[in-house]
Amino acid sequence: MQKPKIAFIDDEPRILRSLKMHFRQSHDVFTTTDAAELMAYVSRHDVQVVISDQRMPDKQGTEVLRDIKEASPNTIRILLTGYADLNAVIDSVNEGEIYRYITKPWQNDELKDVINKATEIAQQTQDIAPSVFGDTALSHSAYSNAAGKRHLLVLDDDEHVYQQIKSHFKGAYTVSWANTLEQAASLLQKKRFGVTIADATLNEENITPVVYALKNIQPDLMVLMLTEFKDAHMVIDLINKGQVYRCLPRPTNFSMMSISLDRAFDHHERLLQQPILAARHQVEAVPASEAFGFSERIKGFFTKIKSWRIGK
Repeated sequence: MQKPKIAFIDDEPRILRSLKMHFRQSHDVFTTTDAAELMAYVSRHDVQVVISDQRMPDKQGTEVLRDIKEASPNTIRILLTGYADLNAVIDSVNEGEIYRYITKPWQNDELKDVINKATEIAQQTQDIAPSVFGDTALSHSAYSNAAGKRHLLVLDDDEHVYQQIKSHFKGAYTVSWANTLEQAASLLQKKRFGVTIADATLNEENITPVVYALKNIQPDLMVLMLTEFKDAHMVIDLINKGQVYRCLPRPTNFSMMSISLDRAFDHHERLLQQPILAARHQVEAVPASEAFGFSERIKGFFTKIKSWRIGK
């Protein structure tokens, strides 16, 4: 049986030798320090997973993974880096649409688990046409009356933000608003939303765990985070545990938001047509130690979401 192909790019040959040693039994491993060589290899072979370091002499890892996404959309992309640069982390979401962000030094077992799962997902979805993964809009026949069916949830405690979004996108989407977790849970039980725009904080409380919960129960929900990003590690968690689709900075840039919303709804609709693609948005489980620290309001949201899942 042919081994699945994975490719590593890093500027340190020592690291590449170590990675090849760890994966050569289970995978056909290609390693390189050169981005052009990697692109040439990916163009000639069906590569399941590409793992790129971020800091390299000629090209940033986020740029490499963006190019891989365009050349081979089916390939799952992972960023491996020794530092957490906020701009690089955000770019990895917005441009590379990465599956996971892994920091050095990594734990071998953890890295193996992530890459093995990514490989399995890539193999499950390898027969889907590459165009399904792209950013091009769906045809009208593929999703009739899209605007009327495109339900957008704004999760923000600032009503002005909601009114701006509702006014700007009136006619394109049906926009709903929740400024509390209780309202959000109620709306989510009544209506299927394709996209949610959420701030990382709600009434001065960190609600990123809510994003993790939503992606666990509804993988086809595309999450756009609209916030003043200051913490790279928070964004890393939003990638790994929440599979956020885009990170949009405040103050709101409506041109950027318009493009992101169109692409997010298109992607949501692809997931509805091809449910197997939801595997590519699988999120990490929230550790019990982290869940223990959740506030009572967030725990209450989790309880309602769990009851909704059971009801489904």
